[in-house]
Amino acid sequence: MSKTLAERNRLFLLAILLFVVGIAFVWFFFMPDEREKAPDNGRGDEVRLTAASATVSLNAGMQVLPDPEGALTYAGAQASPAAERFVPAAGRSAFGLDGSTYWMRATIRNESQQERWVLRLSNATVDTVEVYVDGQALSGETGGAAGFRLDDHYWAYELALPEGRDVTLYLRATTGGSMILPLDLMRPMAYQGQLRTEYVLFGLYYGFVLLMAAYMFSLFVFMRNAAYVFYALYVFFFALSQLIWNGLPQELFGERSGVIRLLLRTFDTSEGVFLILFIMCLWFALLFLRRMLQLDKYAPGLRYAAQAVQWVSPFVILALLFHWPGFSTIAIWYEMAVGLTLIASIFFSVFQGNIAARYMVLGGMAIIGCAAPSVLYTFGLADYSVLTHYGYQIGSIAEFIILAAALSYQTRQIEREKNQAQRQMIANQEKLVRTLERWNEELEMTVHERTEKLVQSQRRRSELLQNISHDVRSPLTVVQAGIRAMMLGIQVQPGEQNKHLENLYGKVRYITRFIDDLFRLSLAEQETAAAYESTEALHMKQWIVQEFVFLEEFVQIAGLQCSKTVLANCDPVMTIDPHGMRRVLSNLVHNACKYSPAGRQVRLEAKIDAGGVQIAVEDEGNGIGAEALRGIFDRANRGEQTDPSTGSGLGLAIAREIVDRHGGTITASSEPGRGSRFVVVLPAAKAAAGGE
Repeated sequence: MSKTLAERNRLFLLAILLFVVGIAFVWFFFMPDEREKAPDNGRGDEVRLTAASATVSLNAGMQVLPDPEGALTYAGAQASPAAERFVPAAGRSAFGLDGSTYWMRATIRNESQQERWVLRLSNATVDTVEVYVDGQALSGETGGAAGFRLDDHYWAYELALPEGRDVTLYLRATTGGSMILPLDLMRPMAYQGQLRTEYVLFGLYYGFVLLMAAYMFSLFVFMRNAAYVFYALYVFFFALSQLIWNGLPQELFGERSGVIRLLLRTFDTSEGVFLILFIMCLWFALLFLRRMLQLDKYAPGLRYAAQAVQWVSPFVILALLFHWPGFSTIAIWYEMAVGLTLIASIFFSVFQGNIAARYMVLGGMAIIGCAAPSVLYTFGLADYSVLTHYGYQIGSIAEFIILAAALSYQTRQIEREKNQAQRQMIANQEKLVRTLERWNEELEMTVHERTEKLVQSQRRRSELLQNISHDVRSPLTVVQAGIRAMMLGIQVQPGEQNKHLENLYGKVRYITRFIDDLFRLSLAEQETAAAYESTEALHMKQWIVQEFVFLEEFVQIAGLQCSKTVLANCDPVMTIDPHGMRRVLSNLVHNACKYSPAGRQVRLEAKIDAGGVQIAVEDEGNGIGAEALRGIFDRANRGEQTDPSTGSGLGLAIAREIVDRHGGTITASSEPGRGSRFVVVLPAAKAAAGGE
């Protein structure tokens, strides 16, 4: 862990080192008492004032007598045996928590030309102070010739100390808290100068504190983070506690004002007012640091200790409010518990990588390093000095600045996280927009594809209907011719009548098949010609011979001659659509008859082997020109025919589509004036695959 800190936190360790050096410098500079000590004359109860004296510590030459019961009077303190129990203070000004009443005695010899001196007690939390000069009690501005009390500082008296003679001074002080009695004898000019300096410094300090509290409240309003309001309350109650500690409310409002009386009635003593305000300050500091340190995340084990101290806080406040026995001691131990809890939480959070905790370390070092002398002073372990009396204020200024930096860091961190979240949100929005755009493009493409398929389907349906209407015309022609011949009584050769009727019956069935195809097409609405295909596995030689017989009759009915040639070295079984292939051959024969003069010949040829079938239809018609021959298989291409009554030009296009579905080829060759030849090739393997 130390290695990690040394490697990754060098600046932080350097800052700690600088703070230690700075606090040591503050201790060295402010801890020594700069006030003039009374000269050692061998008597512990005498203080000498010389011409060079401006501020002299009375503690150096006075004697003290504890009065735990508070029963001694001025006369009793002068009489034996109480007078014999006074002991030298030896410069001490703090006497701990042992007694609630102390008597102090000192003999002052004025060897200067200044007869008017100010006795000042620098502890406003002392409840009562009684001053006796040569047996005369001082109280109020009209105290008497020996002196009177001043109202520009809480516990200050102006004394008349004649030159060249000894004056005996008795003081009786009572307090419910720590007995801290730093007493100074000061020339009036020095006293006024020190007051002006203190008021300027106090004004700057409390102005800074109020500005900090207002700033924290404004951050809470905008950020809605409870840590800011807890910090503002911490600063506010700390400032109030220091106001009581410095006695400024009594000096500003007067000790007989309604506010001061209400506070004293509620909390009994000034020490009680100070303690309860300081405990409130620590309570809000604990609440603030718990949220700043994020103990749930960085120090879950110490979270329970912090919660325990937090729950104890209301009971400590009740102890102070109702003056439970030893409430001052309870408050001091509570302060130590809060301090130890926060120190442990801060350092543990630092080791866990909490950046804000580093600021807390520096702020804690500032307040603890400067306030520690005040704590020692409270227990009587340190003497009066600027640092022991104003340590909290000095440390709090440094702490407020550092914690403000911590809050600024946290605010920046929150702002960075907010900006990062905004950037992430923008990135997510852009990603969402891109996704929606892609989906939109895909949807448009899908709609386009579906529309295209629908158009193709509609076109295919139209083509299929055209094909069927075209193909049904050929068998109808045969049926019409046969019926016409029967109506005219044309004689047929003996034994051919049944054969002729069977041929007509076959053509009718052929037409019925087209009608069935139309019905199936209207039900299924298929997109391809497979909608009315029905494949069968056939012996190709037998099927071709049978088809050539029917085609021969069609040619003869058309008034043409027909020759048939079937060459086969095997009879392969191929899977084809017999209905479709019959349409192919019928269309080719129909065209041959339609474009051949009467009496000419139509030749039907077939070659069959293991590789497939080749079927040719050849006529002796007018032939087709080279330009027309190039697009002969295009839909609605009627070649060189311009008469609509000769047909729609769909027959060859239908034939090519059917042959293509079987994996075969259809070709045409022609010579003008000599006729045309159409060849259909069906490979055995492709025909079988295409028909399945």
